[in-house]
Amino acid sequence: MVAHWIRGLATLIFLPLLAQASSEKIMLWPTGSGQTRPGPSVVMTTQGKVTQVNAPFLTLYSPRTFNGKTVLIAAGGGYRRIEQAKEALPAAQFLTQHGFRAYILTYRLPNSHWPEGKDVAMQDVRQALTLIHQDNPHLSVLGFSAGAHLLALAINRTDVIPKDDKASPTVEDMALIYPIISVEPPFNHSATHRVLAGRHASRQEEAKWSVQYAIHDHSPPLFVVESEDDPIAPPQNGLLLHRAATQHHVPMKWIRYATGGHGFGLGRKGMANSAWPEHYLSWLNQLPAHN
Repeated sequence: MVAHWIRGLATLIFLPLLAQASSEKIMLWPTGSGQTRPGPSVVMTTQGKVTQVNAPFLTLYSPRTFNGKTVLIAAGGGYRRIEQAKEALPAAQFLTQHGFRAYILTYRLPNSHWPEGKDVAMQDVRQALTLIHQDNPHLSVLGFSAGAHLLALAINRTDVIPKDDKASPTVEDMALIYPIISVEPPFNHSATHRVLAGRHASRQEEAKWSVQYAIHDHSPPLFVVESEDDPIAPPQNGLLLHRAATQHHVPMKWIRYATGGHGFGLGRKGMANSAWPEHYLSWLNQLPAHN
């Protein structure tokens, strides 16, 4: 009964947002494997926040006319929840309206005591990329807050990519929206720091979970959006990322708004940050694609 209630609630919340797109649920791991647990796939609030994941999955939204490009979306929530209704669903709606395939990732939360430890969400990203890339060679990613942090680490940290993985999925670009980049002081106040590094983390552990150290010469081009008054991911995060991108000759389009705070999704009505999705669309459309 609980599983049916969850699915019904998700339909009520999400269906109006994506009326123009067909959807398909794709499990990341086989049922009964070490990457799944008994019970409903997810536990979700009435506001569309995922608070528990027992079986991670992708939700594919397909446009009426496909333009040849695909985007994997990861919402944030400080690794304690996933803001699907606030961030991922509006982004998927926007992208499908413009011809993109959109996959929303529902990833395991590292604070849920999985045997694999704190790397579980990154393992889910790598598995998702492998599954998606089979039929979607032109693949981009879009992450919000901790979801941006997750995607950037999973794609760029070489220690999470198997050494014998010669066919590792290629991501053409990364869009990071009000991203958590560093969990080192003075940016060690976030939920991301508390969940991944821990309250009494060493500097080495904090560096391990800081995105700027993961950027390398072959990292995909970056699209970054921030607010100067963001109290959770201050714009110095973007500066650290920009320095790393410059050092490794990685192209980075960087948009900073004077106001907007944190967690503004696709932008707040009447505010300057509501323009970023159109800038993102223009940036995406500069990439080559083939049906």
